[in-house]
Amino acid sequence: MADTDQNISAVPTAISGPTSGSSNSTLIRDAGVGRIIKVDDSTGCTLTNASIKGLTPAEFEALSNKEIDLARVIASSAEAKMLGVRERGLVDLLNSSITNIKPLINKVNISEQSIILPYIQRRQRSVINSGYFAVRSGKIADGNSPISAGFDRKGGDYEVTVNMGASDWATPIDHIERYFLTGGFVIVNHWSGTDPIEVQFQIIGATNADDATNKLSQAKVTLRPIGKQIASGGYTDTEWTALDSDFKAQYAPSYGVVQTVANNVNDFEEWCRNQPTDLSVKLIVNWLQTTRESRTIDQTYRETLQKIMNGDVNSYLKSMVYTPLAEQNKIAAQASQEQWLRATWFNQPINNAQTPETYMQLPAVTDPEDDTCTLEYKSNALGIKALLAESNRVVNKAGGVYTVEDLQKDIYYLKRNREQDGSNISVVDVMTDRFTYNKLFEVFNQYYKARYGWGLDRNAQINQQITHNGILLFNYSMFDLPEVGCQLAVFHDPYFDDLINHQAPLFGSTLDPDGDKVINKDGERSAIAANSGGHANYSKVMRSMWFVDWSDVKIGIAGTNSITRKQPHPETDRLYKCRMAHKETEYSLRSTKWTTMMDVPARHLIVENFNANADVADWTDYITA
Repeated sequence: MADTDQNISAVPTAISGPTSGSSNSTLIRDAGVGRIIKVDDSTGCTLTNASIKGLTPAEFEALSNKEIDLARVIASSAEAKMLGVRERGLVDLLNSSITNIKPLINKVNISEQSIILPYIQRRQRSVINSGYFAVRSGKIADGNSPISAGFDRKGGDYEVTVNMGASDWATPIDHIERYFLTGGFVIVNHWSGTDPIEVQFQIIGATNADDATNKLSQAKVTLRPIGKQIASGGYTDTEWTALDSDFKAQYAPSYGVVQTVANNVNDFEEWCRNQPTDLSVKLIVNWLQTTRESRTIDQTYRETLQKIMNGDVNSYLKSMVYTPLAEQNKIAAQASQEQWLRATWFNQPINNAQTPETYMQLPAVTDPEDDTCTLEYKSNALGIKALLAESNRVVNKAGGVYTVEDLQKDIYYLKRNREQDGSNISVVDVMTDRFTYNKLFEVFNQYYKARYGWGLDRNAQINQQITHNGILLFNYSMFDLPEVGCQLAVFHDPYFDDLINHQAPLFGSTLDPDGDKVINKDGERSAIAANSGGHANYSKVMRSMWFVDWSDVKIGIAGTNSITRKQPHPETDRLYKCRMAHKETEYSLRSTKWTTMMDVPARHLIVENFNANADVADWTDYITA
């Protein structure tokens, strides 16, 4: 990462830092008109190691020659910064992930009209884990047990019913009998009485045994005991019956874990039984949304903006910041930026017709002169949360406590899922609000002392900052997780704070820093009333922790458009027909067709609606239990 000019420094006390509007000298540094925050496999998929680079006018110009749609998006973001809009690290992060998806747009012919589909189709990867199975039941193999050709039933043959088990690491797979190839081998770990047992079997046959009632993918597998205690040539039914019952119990599991292991086939033997090759890819759709903006531009504004874009910053920055029209555009730009940010997180389908089968029931965009001529159908780009909810990656704690044990278990599986494609994961990021951020500090402080007898000074890096050219982008703290084998980087961002602060539990009241009391207009604090319309549970809702792998999040740009309208028109406006000069105002109309994309949902997790105001002991009580 030699090309990065990122600066990460420790701050011992303050949580907040300087804003982009703190001084003209830091608003735009070295003529940069944008920031690219790169998070990928090379950075360990963590924002703490991101490569941050300022986009210079020369690079911006080169980009516009290659991908004009992407350049327009960056230009709009750059203009907002020049106007003095408070810089948001999350916005920079999302803008850094934009990618061109215009080639994926499809058209269909309907009633002799060519209509652009409101979605694109692409492939999504998932995690396939098929080496471990759970024994659900077992019995002595009989005449109904699956026996493959070439294998006669012998004494000791045992039939087990297996499924994928309840592990968070398990992957839903159909027809799991395919993974038990005749002639192959398995290891079974189970209990016989009070003794842990590990035995090996040869697979004699397998058949489907799906449980339709409980929607379980299951298989019946006939197994034959092997091992140094098993007689050469096997046993007859009579010989097996005569063996010691404790010995036979070792090879009669009714529960336990089954692992498939390598086969033993000589080159002179026949073998054409291929391992299943379930592709971890499925076809999904991403819905497109067109978002519009408008700006008012006069000649002074246009000239100043162009000078800044060309790199002439020092002479023109001050006049841009204090131009009245620029101030209006600043307010509009900030509102647009924040609304788009919220859409990328929380957008939901526009209605129940937003499916590939029923998209023609979506709101139609028609020709203004012929309302029978449909041009397009409108849809909502789904936000990050909606995409993860579709893949069951959102956990609702429903007011319960999110313990350190829960946290470490979730992080462990996130780490495993992210390492499936060869990534080396040593840090897992989570974003949350400042109340939860402080609660985690308290929780880990007690956890380390109770578990290891160590303090935070040995296991944590508190109040770190990610800055670039004097601009504070992110605040975070880092905590070691010895049981997981990685670190947790906890980011707090004003975006998440706003979700808490703007949900005032009582009219005319605000939330105090503890989150469990309200402050009335006279400054008096009181507990949240149980009869205040359900607000007694306020401290348990709107809390969320977003374990997002930013290397897997993309903002797809399907196209941009812009047009400029000018006022007045002297040739048609009677007020100006006899005037030789006039002040001209331009109205810049802009649109972006975009969508939010994630390739591997298993790399992400959202945990929400937990009680962040419970006693710290509730978060860590399992340690001393």
